[in-house]
Amino acid sequence: MRIIVSIALVGSLAIACQQSQKQQKEETPAADPNAITCAGIGPVKLSDSYASLDSTIGADKLENGTAQVDGKTVHITKVFPNEAEEITVYWAESQEPYVTVTKIAVANNFGPYQTAEGLRVGSTLNDLKQYNNFMPISMTNFYNSLDGFAIITGFNGGDIETNYPCLGGKLDIVKQRGVDVRTLDEIKPEAELKSSHKLFNSIDVEVVELNISRK
Repeated sequence: MRIIVSIALVGSLAIACQQSQKQQKEETPAADPNAITCAGIGPVKLSDSYASLDSTIGADKLENGTAQVDGKTVHITKVFPNEAEEITVYWAESQEPYVTVTKIAVANNFGPYQTAEGLRVGSTLNDLKQYNNFMPISMTNFYNSLDGFAIITGFNGGDIETNYPCLGGKLDIVKQRGVDVRTLDEIKPEAELKSSHKLFNSIDVEVVELNISRK
């Protein structure tokens, strides 16, 4: 009789343990395969080399090229080129083998990539400020930039800086509503702007690129 009771107890404990493990698995959310984190963007990580991308993603989904960065020619690899999922990888090396990623960027507002909070290409400047706990965003000046874009230069101690110290990006003006000429004359000489400036009451700005880099 004691043997039967012992077997029953062991069986009950085993079932309880299995149920507990199952519950823990259900409560643990699966990692987002399209997440933007300081480790990487989607399937591409800062720790990757060209060889590892070739192995995990496939050579047919990689396209090598170059880009101009601060007046210098930099070697890049586009992952999923010409797709909504396209990711651009910037290399430290000037020739193969490429083994050191310096930056990973996305620039398609139809792409799936976003931070845990929802920040993505296509987010507005107001979204950025909200995710940054309403601290201002610092950026280069649209109006004295050759390409008309603004590069994010800082988050001024806000939540984005705390949670994503690796994060950078590029902004573009998508709409202007009667910007005062005097305001433009005032800001044109400035190298840097802050999102708290009165100018942003008259323009709509969106994120056109998000990137992560080594710090």
